[in-house]
Amino acid sequence: MEKIGTECSRPINLVMTRADTQTGELTNHGYSKPCGSRLAEKCPHCSNVYRGDAICVLQSGLKSAENSTIPFTFITFTAPGADVFGPTHQRVVNTGKSGKSYVRRCGCRQVHAKEDTLIGTPLDPATYRFDRAADFNAHASRLLTVTMQRLGRVVGRKLSYARVAEFQTRGLIHFHVIVKGIVTERSVQTVVRGGVDLRIVEDNESRGPGTGLRRRNTNVEAARHGEWTWGTQVDVQRVLPGGKFGVGAYLTKLLGYAVKGTDTSANGPHEHRRKMQSAAVRTHKCNKGMDCTLGSRLMPDGKTFYQSAPSEKFCRGHQLAYNGWGFRGHVLAFSRQWGTTFKEVRNKRTVFATAAVWVSDRYVVLGWHISSRGSPLIA
Repeated sequence: MEKIGTECSRPINLVMTRADTQTGELTNHGYSKPCGSRLAEKCPHCSNVYRGDAICVLQSGLKSAENSTIPFTFITFTAPGADVFGPTHQRVVNTGKSGKSYVRRCGCRQVHAKEDTLIGTPLDPATYRFDRAADFNAHASRLLTVTMQRLGRVVGRKLSYARVAEFQTRGLIHFHVIVKGIVTERSVQTVVRGGVDLRIVEDNESRGPGTGLRRRNTNVEAARHGEWTWGTQVDVQRVLPGGKFGVGAYLTKLLGYAVKGTDTSANGPHEHRRKMQSAAVRTHKCNKGMDCTLGSRLMPDGKTFYQSAPSEKFCRGHQLAYNGWGFRGHVLAFSRQWGTTFKEVRNKRTVFATAAVWVSDRYVVLGWHISSRGSPLIA
């Protein structure tokens, strides 16, 4: 059987059955389909392909800023702190009055080394709220969407932005967002914490003398999705295209975050990862609260259920929750105003790769089937 190889380390092996219309002969041809993983730790080849596609999409939103002075704003949103989930081991570096840096003692009264695997793990695993951590990760994407929508209203325009999700060492999601244009720190803090919108707007109803401008002075509620809000650490920086600390440096950081997974970004031991994964699977409910692993299935009408045999196979929602510790969204995402999309970039790559392939009318493909998988169900 002819075998078409691939550089992917975890390919899906397919077998194509082909018929010769002239001789009637049936032949089988093997084909290794790339796994398509974005994680560098699992498949370097597919991760490099994903990285190249991400570069094309990110650069499409920066084309209008080439050789110009259009500013960008880089915003970081973090998760709530220890008062919500529980205290964790930390390594905090401070600068003293003499200018020298020193490492503060952790809550366990020890000074952790930089490579210490305890960093990010709970001080007391028995009381740490793993369920709440997984629930926050599950709702983080929607919380960011609500935040950016409200920030656009405060700024007075639709925001064009790209965002990437990164796992902190404690296993919680935080977001890095690059926004085209200037967004002040006061506007961001007003949306995140709540307050008064002091933006000056044009008063179309002004009939008396004056410029026709006024302050909005409207109360803005803190961005919230369900019970979740952002943590106290919100960083806002403005950058310009080009330069050592320009947009290019931040794009490199975004791409680095995009190809990371939970196993490499969380330094905790296996026990911590296992509890986060278990809490993510336990708190995620599919089919309107019915657990798919117990055999409950939703009918095509979307209203009624039927009972089938219990299965050890997770549904896609549970598998994503397992891999992302509750987070099931896209790691790298863009607003509609940003530029091109992943779909358009991949279609162009496919057309370029297959443009010189000659397809004969002599053969007819009768079917495909999977012979083996190079990757486990949950990885």
